Amino acid sequence: MSLVAKKLDRRSFVVQLGGGGLAVASASLVGGCTTSGHSGPMLENETLRLVFDGSSGLLTTIQNKLTQEDMQVHGDGFAVIAEEFRLTPQSSRLESLHKKSGDVVEVTYRGKEGSVVATYKLGKDNHFFEKHLVINIATAYRLKSLVVSRLSLSGPELRFVKYPHQKSVTYFGRSTKGGVFMGVELPFDESRLEVGGTVTLGYRPSLNARANEGLQSEPIYVGVYQRRSRETGQPDLPLPSESEAMVRMTSTFIGPPRHGLVPMACGWWCEMEHQTYQTEGQVEGDMRSIDFLAACGVNWVSDNHPWSGEIDKMNAMRQGDHYEPGPLVKKLLKHAQEKRVNVIFWPTMNNTDPWWKDKGQPFRSDRPDWVMFPQGTALTGKALTGLVFKEFVKGNCIANRPFFDWLMGLHLDGMRTGYFPGWIMDGDFFGGGGIVIPVNCPSEQHDHLPGDSNYACERALSRMMAMIRQDTPEAFIGPMCRPSMDLGIWSNRFADSVFTLDEFGLPEPLPGLSGQPINVVMGDKARRWSRIRVHHHFFPHYLDQPLVFAAPKSMRGPEWTSEKIDYVMLSALSSSPNQLYYLPTKAGIPERDKVEIRKWLDWGRKNIRYLQVRKDLEEWPGAGEVDGSAHITGDRGLIFLFNPNQKALPGRFRLDDESIGLTSGTHFEVRQVYPAAGTKQQWKWGDEVTWNVQPHSATVLFMTSA
Repeated sequence: MSLVAKKLDRRSFVVQLGGGGLAVASASLVGGCTTSGHSGPMLENETLRLVFDGSSGLLTTIQNKLTQEDMQVHGDGFAVIAEEFRLTPQSSRLESLHKKSGDVVEVTYRGKEGSVVATYKLGKDNHFFEKHLVINIATAYRLKSLVVSRLSLSGPELRFVKYPHQKSVTYFGRSTKGGVFMGVELPFDESRLEVGGTVTLGYRPSLNARANEGLQSEPIYVGVYQRRSRETGQPDLPLPSESEAMVRMTSTFIGPPRHGLVPMACGWWCEMEHQTYQTEGQVEGDMRSIDFLAACGVNWVSDNHPWSGEIDKMNAMRQGDHYEPGPLVKKLLKHAQEKRVNVIFWPTMNNTDPWWKDKGQPFRSDRPDWVMFPQGTALTGKALTGLVFKEFVKGNCIANRPFFDWLMGLHLDGMRTGYFPGWIMDGDFFGGGGIVIPVNCPSEQHDHLPGDSNYACERALSRMMAMIRQDTPEAFIGPMCRPSMDLGIWSNRFADSVFTLDEFGLPEPLPGLSGQPINVVMGDKARRWSRIRVHHHFFPHYLDQPLVFAAPKSMRGPEWTSEKIDYVMLSALSSSPNQLYYLPTKAGIPERDKVEIRKWLDWGRKNIRYLQVRKDLEEWPGAGEVDGSAHITGDRGLIFLFNPNQKALPGRFRLDDESIGLTSGTHFEVRQVYPAAGTKQQWKWGDEVTWNVQPHSATVLFMTSA
């Protein structure tokens, strides 16, 4: 969907917000606080300049310094819509407007119900700013909807595009030189693009709010970018410059990678036990799986069953009980520690084991008031890959503070045992294994209003992750599975990795390709899905966890193959410093293959500083193309080239910032380090490098200043 924003004056700016909970006239957002031309405070850095009106407190100007374009802002009001009242700039007065620091402006409005504080933050090095509200009402109230901002821009002509990604939405306003992007930092928001390019940014909290609690809204973001010199667009997809600007922003929120190379096996998919350990022999079988992983150099593994399989114990948990692994589980965990294989704790959030239909059930049968659907219900949802989930689900509602606090006590118990250096979450908000749709809990006793518990559940999951990070700061959080893997980037702020989109590990070739070895097929899929995560979903590449090998035969996969292990390993290493392994730890593989896997992981550990940055070359994995990625810091780094085709083809890239992320140097040496080391050539800044790549093969180059 695209709309053109034409030049407006304030007199012509009279458009309604629309239906539903956001149906508030624009006069309610700007009336009563009209601008007077009196200049207020300003926020500014090398990329952005924001100007506020001194009389109304409203944002009036956004300057994109990258393109030297000034955009006049019309609107930027707010609307707090409760069952008991509506609070807008029209129904309140400007109480204060001041610049709290070099990067923050704070505006306070007061009405008869209470106050709303709008805070704008522009970081020193950021190409975007954030705005959030803090609502303080003297009495308890039922908060239905929030409009955090409503923006209409004039100045350069902008063509607005609504771009949905996973369960979120971003709006791109494109000019000939660059543009603006904006959205709510929340999945399932209630934002909208209206005629003329007006963008309303809001959502439905549907919360039971306490008196004087100072409820803080989810932030919105507004950023700017400059278009690339040679970029071309595709229908319904962001431009390369837009994806790059979004990932730069999300990288700021997520922060740099906190761990080095993290090769992680999925215990569930690695032929380990799925249910409760009954005998010493079962534990010893999984101990041999740990030995297998250690021999391959894979030194992380996610627990192979929720709560280590002790579901009877979890079903019996009551108030005052604490979580502690049983003797058989401890035997495996101690063995993993001896082998220096890190085990990721796998608790659940509303059903003791959503995948064990005979055993899994809501927690605390003595508290039926904590259950979302007392009688259970059937639901259907679809994953991003198109897989349809149909389940009869029954679970607790995590948007219920007494249950949440009790459950988090068990999670923290597990992390404090010292056996688990990481934490993972999987399932859905209903007590099932994978339904990712808006949540509607009918209870009148929980934190949300009856019938709409979606935002309250999302907020609880985010708080759950934040509490784990706060309590055990060094823990690896991930791979985050459902629901957050499908909800999108805003549900993974505290994650270190996110589960692969290619979750079932099937060796299906990309369109137009056939006759490839299985490991070439899997390598192509890893690179393609990782690009989707980055360029379409706006994840920093180091949050991705690409799947390396196909699923084992015992998990409905193909026979193990030794052919082209180098191709699939280099594909995964080039995609992310995290990888996910499905391996036949019980059926086994040749010893030489374990040695080769370990060789490439050791190589990855040696080159981790390069793998933690990534700039994709122009071509995507596909028929007739050589694709790849550059991993450059300053004037040196690695360049990967992949040829999935049946004939030799050249790979191409330019020695500049736009193509490979090169930021310094004038003359360079490019040499091949794999498969045959020694070949090298001299080039200068801006040159196009052409390098031949053999069929079904990967080539690794190293570039440095000459």
